[in-house]
Amino acid sequence: MRRVTCIICDTEVLLDENTLLAKRLKNNPIRTFMCDECKSRLDTPRQRQHVMYSEPIHKENQRLDQ
Repeated sequence: MRRVTCIICDTEVLLDENTLLAKRLKNNPIRTFMCDECKSRLDTPRQRQHVMYSEPIHKENQRLDQ
């Protein structure tokens, strides 16, 4: 098992040595690791923003065309 630290919340996570992520971190120590909770927290606002802003733009364009 390989112990890695999340760069955002500083929690320590144990990774299996045979996983691709553990091998990448071992071979390239400059790579950073984020735990699953931090990844989901960062990915969610981007996805919401894309959905929220894509719909009104299309509605405004349709109104201008008519």
